[in-house]
Parts: sequence; structure tokens; C-alpha cells
Amino acid sequence: MLRRLKSRQLLLLIALSEARSLRKAAAALNMTQPTATKLLQNLENNVGLALFERGRRGMQPTIYGEVIIRHARLVLADLNRTRLELQSLSSGGTGRIRIGAVISAIPVLLARAVARLKQQHSGLSVTIDVGTSDALVPALAKGELDVLLARPLVLADRPEFNYEELTEEPIQIVARAGHALAASERLRLGDLAGSAWTLLPPGTPMRKVLEPIFAQIGPGEPRNVVETSSIMTMIALLQESEMLAVMPADVTNFNTRHGLLCRLPISLPPIMGSYGIVTRRDRPLSPSTTTFLQHLKATMQRFD
Repeated sequence: MLRRLKSRQLLLLIALSEARSLRKAAAALNMTQPTATKLLQNLENNVGLALFERGRRGMQPTIYGEVIIRHARLVLADLNRTRLELQSLSSGGTGRIRIGAVISAIPVLLARAVARLKQQHSGLSVTIDVGTSDALVPALAKGELDVLLARPLVLADRPEFNYEELTEEPIQIVARAGHALAASERLRLGDLAGSAWTLLPPGTPMRKVLEPIFAQIGPGEPRNVVETSSIMTMIALLQESEMLAVMPADVTNFNTRHGLLCRLPISLPPIMGSYGIVTRRDRPLSPSTTTFLQHLKATMQRFD
């Protein structure tokens, strides 16, 4: 029955899940409401199940609707990926890969792996999305990414993913180069009480594991805080102020080498754990993804 699904029905399912209104979904797809109604009715008749419930909050997907919407997203993502790969091949390219990564992986591991990948496969189209693990996992689930470098903390109760550990992730307290605290010989966490900070937003994996660290600085979390998910914004704020931040060691080392930041002489426990390769169990790896992972692991071995 699912073989008879039409692309317009798939698009309507996704539009309905976002708009919660048949009228708005039809308008978003440039079709009339009667047409949208008929498409939905035909789909529900084909599967023999109610996919949406109408209520005061609009059209809400049923448990069956949630399942088919999820698969609709994956099907359309696969079709779009196929279109882009064909487009790349027809213009002289050799394929396409979309990589998601936490910031920790960027300065050394991912940058070196992708640079070597492009040296051998110059026609390969590479897209890199950077974010926190909790923000990137949904993109992988929807088929918007081919592979993800992320932390396993956000994969609990997510059996649809494969995880392969790559490396531990030390974190460090940093400030602008020349910060007064950097010259302290016996700096302790308690000495940072009253400092201003720039941190990742609440709910992110790093912010969660920092709670015991901040408990040693003073009661509760710091109050003088600028929150941002952008590492570039953090670095810019540090340059213009006496703020402090917590960053992965590879990010710190990269910016220290370029004279932007310095590491405060305080050792933090390995509370972030590791990060690794995340892929979907129900999707075979494309040749481009397999090639990228080979370069990634070869780069990792050079660090060992």
C-alpha cells in the first residue's frame, strides 16, 4: 500500500505536520484545499488508518501519522540527495556528502580529514554543518545529514543510530590572550567567583556537565553570562572583554596557536567524555560517506 504513495502526498504530510492546518498546508504547497483534502483522504484510505486528528489545536498527527511523516521526510531527503548527486555528476563532480559535527571535531580532526579527502577527490561536493550534538541528531534522523560526529550523551534510547567512538574530549577554561588571570601561578576554581562568562545555552551537553564545575566556583550557575551556540561569537566576546569560557582542548589549542586565546592554569576532569561517528542503522552508507570515513579514521590513526 505504501508503494502507491505519491510525492504530493508526502509533501502534504510534512506540510500538515508543520502547519497543523489543512488550509495552511495547501497554501504552502500552492494547491487548493479541496485537492489537499482529497489527497489526504486517499492516503488514509490506502493505509487503512487515521493519520491526523482534528481538534482545538488544529490537525494533530496520530501515532500512525507520526510514523509515516518520519518516513516521508526520509524518502524526500533521499530523493533530494539523489537529485543533488546526479546534478554533481552531470557537472563533472564525483558525488556529494553532508557532514554534521560538534565544534570539538573541527579544528584538527575534521579539517585535516576533509582536506585530505578533497586532495584525492576534488570533484566531491562536501557540506559541513556545525552545532551541538542535540541540535544535529534530528538532522541526521531526517536524512538531512549523511554522517555525524557527535557525543553519545544524546543517543540514549535511540536504537536507530550506530555509534563508533573516536576520541576523548578534554575541556579547558579560556580567556583572551593577555588576560590577568592567565599569569596566576596557583589559580583555583574558587578564584573565578564573580567572573563574567560566555557559555553554550542551557540544555546543551556541555552546559549540563559543567554544573559540578560551577558548583565549586560558587552557589548555582554564574549570573553574569552571555549565552550563544556560536564559538566564533564566544571568541569575539572574549577578545573584547574580561569574560571567561569553557572550550574543547582542540579548539583552545587552535586559537592559542593563532594568538587569540590563552588557557587558564586550572585542570578540569574529563567530564565531557568522548565523541564519535554517528550513522543511521536503516540507511546504507553512500560511497562518498564510506570514502570520507576512511580518511577520517586514517587521520585519527596519525594522532595515536
